[in-house]
Amino acid sequence: MKAIHQMGHLLAANFETLIYLGMAWWAADHLNESYPRSWNWANVTYPLGLLLILRSWYVLFRSLMKAQKTDEAAKKDSADEKKQ
Repeated sequence: MKAIHQMGHLLAANFETLIYLGMAWWAADHLNESYPRSWNWANVTYPLGLLLILRSWYVLFRSLMKAQKTDEAAKKDSADEKKQ
C-alpha cells in the first residue's frame, strides 16, 4: 500500500472520530429533550461513541499492519529475484 493511501486511511479515521463524537453529543441532546430522565443520556451515548471509535481505530491499525507485512514481503521477494 502506498504511503499516500495509508495517510488517507489515517485522516479518514480522524474524521470518523469527529463524526462519532458529534453524533453522540447530538443523540444525548435529543434524548434529553425528548425523553427526560433523572440522569443524563450522555452517560449512555458517549461510551457507545467511544466503542465505535475504538473499533474504527482497531480496523485502521489492523489494515495498516497487514499492508506493512505485504510491502515487506514484496520487497523481500524483489530482493531475492535480483540476487538470482
